[in-house]
Amino acid sequence: MTMPIAENSTSNWKVSIRRSYGLIQSVAVLLILIVGMSLISPRFMSVVNIQNLMTQMSPALIVAAGMTIVMINGEFDISVGAVLALTATVSATLMPVIGFVPAIFVSLFIGPAFGLVAGLIVTYGGIPSFITTLGTMMIARSLAFVVTGGQVVSNLPDTFRVIGLARPLGVPLPFIIAIATIMGGWVILTQTAFGKKVYAIGSNRSVAALSGINVKKTKIICLIICGFAASFAGNILLARIGAIQADTARGLEFEVIAAVVIGGVSLGGGQGNILRVIIGVVVIALIRNFMNLARIDIFWQDFATGSIIITAVLLDALQKRIGRAA
Repeated sequence: MTMPIAENSTSNWKVSIRRSYGLIQSVAVLLILIVGMSLISPRFMSVVNIQNLMTQMSPALIVAAGMTIVMINGEFDISVGAVLALTATVSATLMPVIGFVPAIFVSLFIGPAFGLVAGLIVTYGGIPSFITTLGTMMIARSLAFVVTGGQVVSNLPDTFRVIGLARPLGVPLPFIIAIATIMGGWVILTQTAFGKKVYAIGSNRSVAALSGINVKKTKIICLIICGFAASFAGNILLARIGAIQADTARGLEFEVIAAVVIGGVSLGGGQGNILRVIIGVVVIALIRNFMNLARIDIFWQDFATGSIIITAVLLDALQKRIGRAA
């Protein structure tokens, strides 16, 4: 009679270890970075730098909310950086013509439109999402250059700039908006039937289909949500910097994917907690911020980003091995 209880206790302990390993790993990396950077650069923990850090990471946090949903569903969207740039260039170009509110409204349809196209190709064409969104990324980036003519677009309304510059109670408004977006993603994934479908499809697409879940529809909606997040982030970034060019946010997609993996989302889908993704985004932002404070040559920043991506993939593989061993 005691043996099943002992086996149950051991099993529960192993499950607990498996579930907490990723969180412990992420928090440990974050704490090591904070302590190390604080010792090396006294300016790192200054109020001004922390506020700047919050503002700078806000677009990535917003995009990460959408990317998390897509990756848990078992897909990728590497067009988010280009879609962000296209959205911001369209919004900035339209503002002097139709006003900033209508311009934002129109531009917010760009991301979902790209997501819809990619979703249809992935689900009905059977083309992998990585390849599909590589194509939409190139299209979006090209259109951004067409819209701007290769020039910087600026002279935005001051009322619009308030969104990017306001700091209620000392906290940058873009950061507040970004955290609210992450919380919205958490509600979608954990408190709705749609979220359960996202996890189910990412875990096992065939089983999900057999259980009555509309796999194609769910995947399309996930990519639409990710596209909307990219467009939303584009307007937030535009409000913060006050000008935009077609080359903006190049490489953002890979930084976000790395951040999402560092935050515990599996590259294979079906596993992850969107709240932990915040840690991943902060880790990436801290490293970039530190390189700027330390005046490290800008040409080394891509080297650092690439190293982070490789590390994130290795950590994901290690986490899976530990999960199987437990």
